[in-house]
Amino acid sequence: ENEKVSEKNYVEVITNGMDFEMVEEVKSGWTTFKYINKSLEPHFFILEKMPDTLGLETYKKDLFPPFISAFEHFEKGDIEAGMKEFEKIPEWFSKVELAGGVGLTTKKTTSKSTVFLEPGTYVMECYVRMPNGMPHTFMGMVKELIVTEETNGKNAPKADYNIDIASTTGITFVDSLKSGNYTLAAKFNDQMQYEHMMGHDVNLVKIENDSLISTLGDWLNTIDFTAFRTPAPEGLLFLGGVEDLPAGKTGYFEVTLKQGNYVLLSEIPNAVERKMITTFSVY
Repeated sequence: ENEKVSEKNYVEVITNGMDFEMVEEVKSGWTTFKYINKSLEPHFFILEKMPDTLGLETYKKDLFPPFISAFEHFEKGDIEAGMKEFEKIPEWFSKVELAGGVGLTTKKTTSKSTVFLEPGTYVMECYVRMPNGMPHTFMGMVKELIVTEETNGKNAPKADYNIDIASTTGITFVDSLKSGNYTLAAKFNDQMQYEHMMGHDVNLVKIENDSLISTLGDWLNTIDFTAFRTPAPEGLLFLGGVEDLPAGKTGYFEVTLKQGNYVLLSEIPNAVERKMITTFSVY
């Protein structure tokens, strides 16, 4: 019976509260994650490929203390002391490879993304923040995933439309499309490290009206310590996307688009000013 379950076409990841419930090992190759967010907050997960033989134990031991301490300082308003904690981040952290993941997903919502996984040890995390500013990573939303040498032999999905993402030209997509089910390819033409120590990604957001665009941009500006905290602003529905991938790589996500106005944008500082955002309508 278990054999059958493991042959599903996707890896199921469930969040009930501050957790990732899922298998501990998958084969390498094109992998679809079905992210079922049963919680009352928006979440996402990014996959970080660890260097050498390092895993979650080292991640927690080396990274949790400086980050937790930094955020505690920030919450007290002592930015300088907080920044000083980041100097304790170990050298290996610069060798972590960002390997995609599922974009922001609203409470009680399911999203699906597909990325190519090389063999290795990955840590997945959600760093949306609690109302007190503490990232979810430190509340239990961190998990190790082993990707084996054995390949699953799957092909990349067939995309209906491409989203081009580049730091120089922003996010490029169609202006409008018909309501329906689509597979979108997120093509990372380049990648860079921004002020929040991460790269750019792409998130799909259904937006009640255009006046919410600046609200959305401000909420995603993680270098503002008061930003990215729950609850998320009203009028925004986060429908997944593809987390940071290296230059030249492509990830995919599946969407059901209903009539309305949508935004594709990156969770980076000053996304709107950097044109890492585009709007489109669904009729």
